[in-house]
Amino acid sequence: MNKKIGAVWVALAVAVPMLSQAQADEGYPSRAVRFIVPIGPGSSGDTLTRLMAEQFRAVSGQATFVENRPGADLVVGTQNLLGAPADGHSVVLVSNSTMVINPLVIKDLPYKVEDLTPMLDLVRIPAVLVTSPDSRFKTLGDLLDAARKAPGSVSIGVYGNSYRLGALDLARRAGVKFNAIPYKGASQAIADVIGGVADAALTDVGGAAPLIASGKVRGLGVSSGKRHALMPGVPTVQEGGVADYTLFTFIGFAIRAKTPAPIAGKFEALMVRAAADPAFREQVVRISGGEFAGTGREPFSAMIASESVRTRELVKLAGPNFMQ
Repeated sequence: MNKKIGAVWVALAVAVPMLSQAQADEGYPSRAVRFIVPIGPGSSGDTLTRLMAEQFRAVSGQATFVENRPGADLVVGTQNLLGAPADGHSVVLVSNSTMVINPLVIKDLPYKVEDLTPMLDLVRIPAVLVTSPDSRFKTLGDLLDAARKAPGSVSIGVYGNSYRLGALDLARRAGVKFNAIPYKGASQAIADVIGGVADAALTDVGGAAPLIASGKVRGLGVSSGKRHALMPGVPTVQEGGVADYTLFTFIGFAIRAKTPAPIAGKFEALMVRAAADPAFREQVVRISGGEFAGTGREPFSAMIASESVRTRELVKLAGPNFMQ
């Protein structure tokens, strides 16, 4: 009899936590979901996160709110997520910097990529190489020919590690050497291109498109595999003679890797459902100038893994002095 009673207690001890977990999963989200933006307000990433938070609220029926936690190339905001409970009620914006570049270039990075589970690949934003409308370089071929004839004579403005590595990759594939000039942001780089201080700049499509349309800069090549809808007259870099060249920054969202699988699965399903709304997709493309993805965990993780391999090769090529 005592053995039977003992067996019952063991069964209850196992079943009760499982039942509690199941009830918690069914009730997710049970409170407001926090969307962390590891960059400052007013950026396209901030705007897109606010749109995503509103979409998530609509499909989940639960309140959402956005917190900006900028600093240290997205590290501060990422750490903030990892300090929160692993219950699916906090999510952070992630990009190339978070998931690919920082682990390769920042010594003693205070997090591991494995601490995060990518949930939604939202959008991929290509770059465009621009020059002044008065520049002697009428095409990408002109610029590359000049760089071949006089290595280091052609200056290219770059900002952020993604574009620094992108310019390095372009030079490697084209067999040239550029004089890469680092800037703190796109506006200063573009201003120097227009003013003739820099020969060209590698910048994001969203910011460059209206400048190209107004004639303030000339687009030499876009880094996507096909021409961009916002600038159909600008050829791709591949059309300009650099085979297989692509460059994009991605924006997506991740949660803590320790989040229970049932909750993570429900969160992913809600995010993918939220992103499927046609009006939302149109807004994302219009704001970012990017190519909408809207895919979940598995394809997003596979893309990050592929980018990590490619970027690791570029960082090795850049050498030990490649610093943030």
